[in-house]
Amino acid sequence: MFERILVPLDGSPLGEAVFTQIRRILFRKDAEILLVQAVSMPPSLEGMSEELPVLLRVQARVYLQRMEKLFFDQGARVRSIVRTGEAADVILDVADQERATLIAMSTHGRTGLSRWALGSVTERVLQASRVPVLAVRSFEESGRQASPAELGLEKILVPVDSTAMTLEVIGPTVELAQMFGSKVALLHVCQGEACAIPVPELTCAYDQFRAGGIALEPLLKEGDPAQQILETCREQQAGLIAMTTHGRIGVGRWLMGSVTEKVLRAARVPLLIVRPAVLASARTVGAAKEHVLGI
Repeated sequence: MFERILVPLDGSPLGEAVFTQIRRILFRKDAEILLVQAVSMPPSLEGMSEELPVLLRVQARVYLQRMEKLFFDQGARVRSIVRTGEAADVILDVADQERATLIAMSTHGRTGLSRWALGSVTERVLQASRVPVLAVRSFEESGRQASPAELGLEKILVPVDSTAMTLEVIGPTVELAQMFGSKVALLHVCQGEACAIPVPELTCAYDQFRAGGIALEPLLKEGDPAQQILETCREQQAGLIAMTTHGRIGVGRWLMGSVTEKVLRAARVPLLIVRPAVLASARTVGAAKEHVLGI
């Protein structure tokens, strides 16, 4: 999972905050870091100057070369890539072309937002990425910039539902838990009569974590799934929520599963989001349809 890590940057200190927080992941001996910056013209400036796009690309290249040297001087294997286009599309395309195994990015960048915003670059990437995305917060709840520190992953919360796709988050989570010596809180949330029905996926998840040598605690809660995930995260003092998204890509629009979206908007800890392979393939199909229909 951590062989080739793509880190999108926008030139701001907020985007760079991810480096300190995931240092242990980035500096694995077998890891390669891909620094990526997308260059696009603000709509208000399009057509005003033919030289401006060139200047923006040069600035991006100089910036990434400086960041690349910082990593290289610390013994990391690192490359940098500048592409022209919308940020989310550039990130997803480069991840595919370079066969990235993880995308690690700050939830807030140049915009300075103090909360998740639907349609943001990070959220669009989460909705369509073929590989796991580690989204790290770069702001405190108050909106002030937080002092970055390495992630404390003593405990990871893993919500599991009653679909086979939910199990796809387990492999990446096992690898993270082994790296950080984390314990896992394995959560299933049910509602009404469904609470009396056995959940084979919960048993399967439990067995997979145990096979990986991970200490874990199974938990069963009743109520609204998103609310219970967030409350359990606080109760367990988890440093990360790892979950599968069941979102879908439709023609000309981006959609995300409602539970994942609610957790993204309210969680105060980083999230590891895994999009099931059967759904990730929809990005290619959706893109092809949009091209044919001229959307």
